[in-house]
Amino acid sequence: MPTPPLLESGYRHLKRIGAKDLKGEEVASTLQAMATEGWSQLWTKCLLIEQTSLVPGKSYVAFSLGEKVSRPVNSVLFVRDPAALQLAEQFIRSPLTLNAAEATRAVYTIALSVIAANDVFEVGRKASATFYEILIGHMVAAAIGMNPTKRVRMPENPNVALPTDYVFDLGSGQPKIHLPVKTSTRERIVQAWVHQLVLERIFGANVFRGLLVVIGETKRNTKTNAVIEICTPKQLQLIQARIAKMDRVYYLDPPAPYLALRTAVPARIEVRPFGEFFSEVKTLTAF
Repeated sequence: MPTPPLLESGYRHLKRIGAKDLKGEEVASTLQAMATEGWSQLWTKCLLIEQTSLVPGKSYVAFSLGEKVSRPVNSVLFVRDPAALQLAEQFIRSPLTLNAAEATRAVYTIALSVIAANDVFEVGRKASATFYEILIGHMVAAAIGMNPTKRVRMPENPNVALPTDYVFDLGSGQPKIHLPVKTSTRERIVQAWVHQLVLERIFGANVFRGLLVVIGETKRNTKTNAVIEICTPKQLQLIQARIAKMDRVYYLDPPAPYLALRTAVPARIEVRPFGEFFSEVKTLTAF
């Protein structure tokens, strides 16, 4: 079956327009159009497969098209009925009108509509990662009211720039925001903390607030359709204690072992559902 053109080329269009105005209307419209297309393709062209969830308290499904099967999709967070498209539009247009739970479901549904469709149509993981990065970057940029950069100028030499994740410079008297975006932390888990450390070594402590945004930590056994979460909470605590501090680690599908780190001693980590970002954005962008 041919790949839907919007999924095949949309992420490249997003890269172009996002580089010019990440928080802008054209990015918002493209994100919404791609989510609508992906959601529609999943429910009209694909078969829904129940997965055996080995994650306590969670259930997962997957979508298949021929021999291609998508990654696991949280069946509670992923909105199945047509109201999903209205919720997605409301989230993209006015996220502050949603409560934290609604916002988390909305962004999860948007992200997985495209990413799961990309899986079954073989668009590729690079396209999915790009879409997800721009989705989160756009929502944070729109909430903050400014576009980020992906380079940081060195204080001692403005002609030298360090490539980074999204960085928001809010101006004098306000914290800067470091926003790494990952589909999971199972590979290169330490990377976001190392980038945060580099920024601290260059600019000093408490200048950059680190906000890591991750989809989830699920993995599916292709032979049994069993879904597990791969979590390393003690490793996360060690990284937080010994390398650098992330002010928030947000998840679209937050693992319970990581949510428990909010009360861990001594290396507490503020792990939260991503929808909570919008209720605390003013706190995070002020000293």
